[in-house]
Amino acid sequence: MNNMRVNRVQGLLLLAGFMTYVVMGSFVFEILENDHHKSVKEEIFRLKGEFFLNYPNLSQEDVEYFIQKLITAVQMGIDPVGTQPHDKQGSWNFANSFFFVGTMLCTIGYGYLCPRTKEGQIFCVIFALFGIPFYLICLNYVGFLVSGIFEWCAEQVYRGKKNKKSARYIFIFVVLGLLMFLILPSFFFQWMEGWAYYEAVYYTFITLSTIGFGDYLIGRKHDRTYIPGYRTIASFWIVMGLAWITVLFELVSSLLAPVNPKASSRKDSSGQK
Repeated sequence: MNNMRVNRVQGLLLLAGFMTYVVMGSFVFEILENDHHKSVKEEIFRLKGEFFLNYPNLSQEDVEYFIQKLITAVQMGIDPVGTQPHDKQGSWNFANSFFFVGTMLCTIGYGYLCPRTKEGQIFCVIFALFGIPFYLICLNYVGFLVSGIFEWCAEQVYRGKKNKKSARYIFIFVVLGLLMFLILPSFFFQWMEGWAYYEAVYYTFITLSTIGFGDYLIGRKHDRTYIPGYRTIASFWIVMGLAWITVLFELVSSLLAPVNPKASSRKDSSGQK
């Protein structure tokens, strides 16, 4: 991250601009998608009610039609369990739109919530086209900040400034990073979602590695009570965790990079002098 030449004011303006971009995009997705999503949700619960009332008399075609509608609804992030739609989960309110925008720009792409209207899909392409490079620039700066924090921690532990390629610095970076972005968040998600700890670890790794299978999702259980801003907290954890992984990959690649023979010969010649 030594190629980052942004002072504190410029960095704050960069992050503020990115947050504005994300918030405005979240509002636009909410406007474009929420009404359509609500209508589909109401339609699937209406079909479900009719199915239970008339299922002894339904034809095979009617049953298959209902199953197809049900599959489509689940793919849209609608939970069809219960007698009434669950307003908190699977809707395009601002909180879910914000989380969608964050995971989209981070290229995680869980896939359970995605734009279905023509306007939403066109806006998604344009928004991501500019938003992903914007996010990568911000990720570079956040990684620079994360690297500085871990440098300070290494100085406090070892009582002196450490080179970023030193074994002690890398040890501090890896251990504290695993603790802050994998081990402790897994306990948090275990508590919030009612998962086993290994499931929470699996979710955190799949998310921060940007694999994003979508088999484990947060904030979607209608029978659980979540703290306010739960998904927003998770969004900030994702950004910070990805910044840590980015710096970690740079450290590993710099260690594995072949030594420049010209540079080493210069060092040898200067030492002989």
